[in-house]
Amino acid sequence: MNSRQAFNHVFIGILVCLGIGLRSGTTPAMEKPTELSAALRDSLEAAHGSRPLRIGNEPVYAAKDLTMFYSRRGYRPVWVSDNGPTEAAHALSAALKHADRQGLSNLDYHEVAISQWLKRSYGDLQPQVRSRQLAGLDIILSDAFVNFGNHLSNGKVDPVAIYPQWLPGKKKPEVFEFLSGIRTAGDVRTALEGFAPASDGYRRGIVEAERLRQLIASGGWPAIPPGETLRRGDWSPRIMLLRKRLSFENPDLKMDTPKDRASHFDEGLEKAVIRFQHRYGLSPDGVVGRATLAALNRPPQDLLETVLVNLERWRWLPRDLGRRHIMVNPAAFSLEVFEDGQKVLAMPIIVGEAYTQTPAFSQDISYLVFNPSWNVPHGVLARKILPKIKKDPTYLEKNHFELISGWKESPVLVNPAAVKWSRINADNFPGRLVQKPGPWNALGRVKFMFPNRFSVYLHDTPDRELFKRTTRAFSSGCIRVQRPIELAVFVLKNNPSWDQRRIQEVLEDGKTMALPVLGNVTVHLVYWTFWVGEGGEPHYSEDIYHRDGVLWKALRAAPETPWPAPPRPLPELDPNVGG
Repeated sequence: MNSRQAFNHVFIGILVCLGIGLRSGTTPAMEKPTELSAALRDSLEAAHGSRPLRIGNEPVYAAKDLTMFYSRRGYRPVWVSDNGPTEAAHALSAALKHADRQGLSNLDYHEVAISQWLKRSYGDLQPQVRSRQLAGLDIILSDAFVNFGNHLSNGKVDPVAIYPQWLPGKKKPEVFEFLSGIRTAGDVRTALEGFAPASDGYRRGIVEAERLRQLIASGGWPAIPPGETLRRGDWSPRIMLLRKRLSFENPDLKMDTPKDRASHFDEGLEKAVIRFQHRYGLSPDGVVGRATLAALNRPPQDLLETVLVNLERWRWLPRDLGRRHIMVNPAAFSLEVFEDGQKVLAMPIIVGEAYTQTPAFSQDISYLVFNPSWNVPHGVLARKILPKIKKDPTYLEKNHFELISGWKESPVLVNPAAVKWSRINADNFPGRLVQKPGPWNALGRVKFMFPNRFSVYLHDTPDRELFKRTTRAFSSGCIRVQRPIELAVFVLKNNPSWDQRRIQEVLEDGKTMALPVLGNVTVHLVYWTFWVGEGGEPHYSEDIYHRDGVLWKALRAAPETPWPAPPRPLPELDPNVGG
């Protein structure tokens, strides 16, 4: 069995656990269940009062929408008939039992109550009592279906409620259209398959979560005690634990090393360490120092939580990423370019510092600017530029800056030598700073513009040496790309005659030029601290913006738990977004 077949086998098994693979039922709901209709209407009318609707001890979260839904269908039930629950009801119950497989909690969908109510014998009850209980069960099943479907489609957590730097693309899950068509267990299967993301990344995340659960159940891996840095050639009892720990990541690592050699850090172990470091976003030096040791000692439960919060982020994404799109992941400091489902380009990037985090949203690129000038934003001026000017009065001249009075179309240049810089601060700065186009420019030679409220964009950079670093959070929120010309060729593919040769000619000419982009090229700014690589190996990165813990807490909270509004700092106005 190859790796792809193994993946499909595991994932299909998980779908069966979710109840998606159950055989279709054949027991439809009654067309005109008079007593059931009356009981449904009576139960739902309680939603018009000031108190929340409850069925037994279960709150009905979608009471208002369900009241409208049942009213429009003449209060016909979905999940029950006069004889009791249908196969569709049992299929939904089976799926809810395993909601945790996708990082969701069955406690949010009345699973315990539904399971108990489905075991009841309704045939011996008096007609009115039976109708009332079946009506309550039908409402609770519908509420569970609606909420589970919405959570699979859009995610349980509204990112705007917990992150100030997130702008999700809302999707319409149409759960009530699916709900109205439920007749059989097969209908439940179709609905759940349609709600959940179909992407390979999401599915592989589910498989990785299951692997980690099995590891947790078996006791996990051993912790490696702290000590001196371990490297090739060393001998230490800790190396035996290192071997065992890495065997969980790399089954090919030989564990049958002779006892007198098991404590030796040999070449094979060094390669296994490098492979581990690549997968965890560490410097691949083959040395077990403090950072690598901390990654090795992360417990499986911690990794499982990381996988599950990233499944939630997958649910926030648009289902259609676009035929031509760019995925930017600040947590991995990476940019990947896709066309027709195939990755055609990849490169390292530089992203926002913790203070100026790169946000998350999706937007089409509207135009490119070649040989841009750089109007220094006020915040950058205050934090970084002004201190350098005061330290070195010739800083502006050395770095090709012009000091301009005001924002008029006819700029008036100010002589920096005439300014008493010791008296200047960010609030009384005598004008604005503009850096001339050229290889020295902070935006490099190309910037890629996509309108957004955060004033961020992709651009080139003259600081090429920064791409050699493993951790690259140095910007003020924008994304600096390593290979801007190749990216520009891809973006301008639908622009006739704009190939690499012509782009190079324009750049060498040195004149500023804005060029609209023809056709849709969508940029997705995401934040994945877990993903699966092309070879099928799971990857983890540092949570550089400390977002995972907040999301995990929100995922575990009860539905409709009020959250304190996150800070809403206004984005720093960037005068460069206008081209």
